[in-house]
Amino acid sequence: MVLFTADKYGRPGHPTKRFDMIRKLRKKGKVRIVGGGASGKPPVAVFLDREFDYSKTVPRKLIIALDPGYNYIGFVVCEARNGKLIVYCRGVLQTRIPEIKELMTERRRHRRNRRYYSRCKKKRLSVRQGRVLTKFKAPRIVRAKDKSNATLKHGMETHLNLYKKLLKFFPFPAEQVVFVMEDNVFDVRAMTWGKTYGTSYQKSPRTPAERKCILCGTKENLQKHHLIQRKSGGTDVQENIVYLCKDCHEDVHSGRVYIPIRGIKQWRALGTMNAIMGKLREIPRLEFVPALEAARMKKKLGLEKGHANDALAAALAFCSCAEIDETHGIELTLAKFRRHNRARIHAVRDRLYKVDGRIVARNRKKRTDQKEPSFADISPILPEIQRKLKVYPGRKVLNPSRKEMPTIAGDVWVHIPTGKRFVATSVISQNYLYSPQLREIVGKPYVDPRECRRVLRNEGILVI
Repeated sequence: MVLFTADKYGRPGHPTKRFDMIRKLRKKGKVRIVGGGASGKPPVAVFLDREFDYSKTVPRKLIIALDPGYNYIGFVVCEARNGKLIVYCRGVLQTRIPEIKELMTERRRHRRNRRYYSRCKKKRLSVRQGRVLTKFKAPRIVRAKDKSNATLKHGMETHLNLYKKLLKFFPFPAEQVVFVMEDNVFDVRAMTWGKTYGTSYQKSPRTPAERKCILCGTKENLQKHHLIQRKSGGTDVQENIVYLCKDCHEDVHSGRVYIPIRGIKQWRALGTMNAIMGKLREIPRLEFVPALEAARMKKKLGLEKGHANDALAAALAFCSCAEIDETHGIELTLAKFRRHNRARIHAVRDRLYKVDGRIVARNRKKRTDQKEPSFADISPILPEIQRKLKVYPGRKVLNPSRKEMPTIAGDVWVHIPTGKRFVATSVISQNYLYSPQLREIVGKPYVDPRECRRVLRNEGILVI
């Protein structure tokens, strides 16, 4: 095991194995240990009386490699030295990418309900006032510059935020770190319809379905039927839709009739990953390793199939190392939690910048529909004004019904009688904490918060 270091200004240094020196300096109050223990993070020794001189820093090749994924992302933190790859950590991050589509669908449903009631209200007012009123307000262009898909944006940010989180867990000088990623490209067409060659590969296998009931043959009162239902992940692609008359459609859904036709499997995850990888390739600082080279390296060293081992194989292929040293390595399992909950947060107050009691800016960057200048708009500011500048942090206003909740999903707690750590996933009521990890601790998934102590609030990406 090694101990990671930082100076009094929080600037990272190189890992060390001089535990005796760290122990003596800690007794003298010159070193503070950050992380470790119940937090689950790797321990970092912060030297309170030292400042690292980067001009004397020994050159080293530190690597953070990722195996991109839809549900899970593998990662490894390592160093290439003398033809050998020294592994400091490897593990897996459980993402929230699949949840984004469901959240956006729910958001769209609420938005449509609001518009429906708005139209009804306008109709009533039109009849009451005897004149025609507009159905909607003037449109607000909120996302005019960036119309990217929400799932695509979240997936891209998740991979980049994992790099940042690992660099925070394992502080290294940023100029000595290489960010590596396995380059995956999925042939969704071949996985859907099988391998095809020649001109048949260029011809689309999608053909429009004939507009008649596939059971009785009638062409009247036709309705669309999804072979793979929408709730099971089916989409509106042509291969997943057949036509049924109204009576046959009711018989199928009631279970009286069985359709011997199977819908085509949807590769939503693979298509999303292709789009995410396309965006990540545009980032200049990332280094990509072809998946074929990583697979050859994994086969050569006999590594088992797994997300963490895929990331390790990508790092080995990048630095052309043939040996692995895992004597200092640790394994981490991370999970991403939602930080902003609309049901809990009622409003967010602006961050204010004042000079002589007068507001000169709001927030670091402009929020949606903000007309006042932000701090980025007025920067850089004159030194004489900067001395008078006072910053008032923004704050979250909680809903009264949720204000007394003991926790939110992602908070880390310690069960005091047993001393074991768990991550709260939700609340059953205002009186209990809930987590599946509590079954192994107390034999039930909930516990009284008075028996626990919170050690860490939700940081987005947490150690499980």
